[in-house]
Amino acid sequence: MSKEKRGLIAGERIVGDIGGITSMLDPKTGSWPKMTFPAVSLTGIEQEYDETSVTQNYHIGSKRIVDDRIFHYSRAGAALIAPCTYRLQVNGDIQSPTTWGLALAAPIVAGDVTVVVTHGAYQAGTVGLDELVGGWIEVWGAADAFMWRRIIGNTASAAGVPATITITVDRPFNVGVIVAGNSVALHHSSYYNVVMGGSVPAIVTFESAVGLTPVPVDNGRYFWLQTYGPCFIASQLGNPGAVLGFRDVYYGAAGTLLSFNQAYAAGANVSPQRIGYISGASTNADGNNDVMLQLAP
Repeated sequence: MSKEKRGLIAGERIVGDIGGITSMLDPKTGSWPKMTFPAVSLTGIEQEYDETSVTQNYHIGSKRIVDDRIFHYSRAGAALIAPCTYRLQVNGDIQSPTTWGLALAAPIVAGDVTVVVTHGAYQAGTVGLDELVGGWIEVWGAADAFMWRRIIGNTASAAGVPATITITVDRPFNVGVIVAGNSVALHHSSYYNVVMGGSVPAIVTFESAVGLTPVPVDNGRYFWLQTYGPCFIASQLGNPGAVLGFRDVYYGAAGTLLSFNQAYAAGANVSPQRIGYISGASTNADGNNDVMLQLAP
């Protein structure tokens, strides 16, 4: 990985806009330009979309646009190995009692942007520094007062020491007072615990695709997960497009894709997740696995 360049703009012709930069090949690399949101690396290292890292270089969920594809910065919750580059990956977090029923350790007052939570058994009582960034917190008050906020920071904890974590959210809470002891639930970013489709028996029946990794990824490493744009995905129950009139494609078993009519006819997965559509022409005979992925823009 190369050091990130700061304060430099490739500007052969800037005439009041940056259209020339985003529409031409990068003069240095000869490849397509890219944009990242947030644009600043946490470490000063630029990690390309085909590189993995043991160090977290961007906030989980950060978006990178490369040509007509979109990637989100992710963390592998298990080794992503072949056929990971042509089968979709899923969010390995599943709902469990330890995610729910957490309690406020201190009241929330309207205008607060932090909340103190008794972590209890959540993740065996261990939460890493800023591990929850990019995820969500839900808070319940009296008479069903409810708030949902994105997490932008959290303190670290160890099992039982301390008994609480402090979470910072993106916008102030706006309900009068929510007293200590009320219920809280924590949700990781969808990109924090990415695993291979069909690899976790407990969630196979319920899993939804989150993206497609461009390279194999070791367990615990950080990488860019494709969520939008052209790609190739293996098919299930015959090639998509092989049935006349069906152009949309849906999530199938173990990371594959299929047509809705094929899923319905098989009597399984009768309400599949739509992941995009067939890219290019396809006849009744040949099918098509070139897909315009449409999971997250």
